[in-house]
Amino acid sequence: MTMRVEKVAAVLLAVISVLDPMAARAQRIGIASATTGEPLGKPPAEQERVLRVGIDLQAGELVRTGAEDRAHLLFLDGTALTVGPQARLTLDHFVYDNDRRLGALSLSAAQGIFRMVGGRISKTVPITVNTPSGVIGIRGGIMLFKVEPTETTATLLFGYKLTITSQGQTQTVLSPGWQVSTIAGQLPTAPVVAPRGAFSEQIRMLEGPGRRPADGTVDRAVQKSGLAGSNSGRAHDLRGPVQGGPAPRTGDRMPPRPISDPFSMSPPPGAAGSPPPR
Repeated sequence: MTMRVEKVAAVLLAVISVLDPMAARAQRIGIASATTGEPLGKPPAEQERVLRVGIDLQAGELVRTGAEDRAHLLFLDGTALTVGPQARLTLDHFVYDNDRRLGALSLSAAQGIFRMVGGRISKTVPITVNTPSGVIGIRGGIMLFKVEPTETTATLLFGYKLTITSQGQTQTVLSPGWQVSTIAGQLPTAPVVAPRGAFSEQIRMLEGPGRRPADGTVDRAVQKSGLAGSNSGRAHDLRGPVQGGPAPRTGDRMPPRPISDPFSMSPPPGAAGSPPPR
C-alpha cells in the first residue's frame, strides 16, 4: 500500500510537471499567518512582494525583514516560524505527506533572530536550518536561534532535541533551557545552561520589533490565524497524500517527551547541582 501511494504521488508530480511546469515549481508550502510592518517575500519565479496575512509561501522563497518588520510563517505540517527584524531567510525545501505524517523541511538563515515551533515533520525527522557557521536540527520542540554572519547560537526552549553541526562535529541539547553555539570555521561549543535573561532581548525583538514595546497585537493576530490550533494537531484542510512533493519513505518515530518550563530544572551556571554539559 505504501509503495502504491508513493508511485501515485510520483506519477501525479510528473504529470503536473509536464502539463504545467510553473505550477509544479510554485506549490504552496504554507502561508504568512501574521505580520508587522512590511516583510518581503521573493518566490523563485515571481516578483518580490509584501508578505500580507494569508499570502502563500513557496519553496525557494527568500524572506527579508527590515528594522520594524516581523513575520509569522505557518507551514502545511503545522511548523511555525517567527522571523524577527532585519532577518534574511530562504525556504529551501518542503515536502509533506499528510496521510502518513511524514515529510522534510529545510531552511537557510543568513542573519536574524528566529523562533521555531516544530510541527508534524519534526516528530519524525529533524527540521534543518543552514547558517553561515553551521547546521541546526530541531526535533519535536521549540527553539530560539540567533544567526550572525560568523556565529550562530541556538537555545532549546521546550521539547525533545536540538543539534548544531559544524566542521564534521555535532553537539546535542536534550534539556530545555540549554543552548549551543558555533563560530564559522570552528567546532561547535559544548551545550551550556542559558543564563536567566540571556535571550530576553531576542524575545523582546520577536514580540515587539524595533524600539516599540510589545502590545500583543501581532500575537493576537497569530491566534486568530489558527496557528496554535494547526500546530497542536488540528492542521489545515489538506486533500490528497502529497503536499509540496513526495514524502520520505521512512521516518524514525520518536518517543514522547514532556514539555516543561525550560528553567524549572536547570539551576544557574555554577550553582550547586548544576548538571554538566552533555
